[in-house]
Amino acid sequence: MSGWLQRWSQRQRDLSRGVDADLVRDNGKRYKVAFGLIGLGLLLAVLGSKVHTPSLLHWVILDAGAVSAVVGFLMALWAREESAFLSKPDPEEPQRIFKK
Repeated sequence: MSGWLQRWSQRQRDLSRGVDADLVRDNGKRYKVAFGLIGLGLLLAVLGSKVHTPSLLHWVILDAGAVSAVVGFLMALWAREESAFLSKPDPEEPQRIFKK
């Protein structure tokens, strides 16, 4: 367990020094876009239910909201998985039979 903790703390130090900083920054932007799309989807759903519009426009607004919310949810899942991958410590070296 202490080996995992050491590798994890080393990975956190590497991230704070700027290793893979562009990937972490891009992933943060992906989170913002995902939650923006989810918010837009909820806003369109509320707008479609409160504002009385013609039938076709009503369904277009509701469908656009649903698509936006689903895409935002999928992007949030993608960002969560990438964040877990980026913060995961490097794998431990395999044991060797012969020492160097």
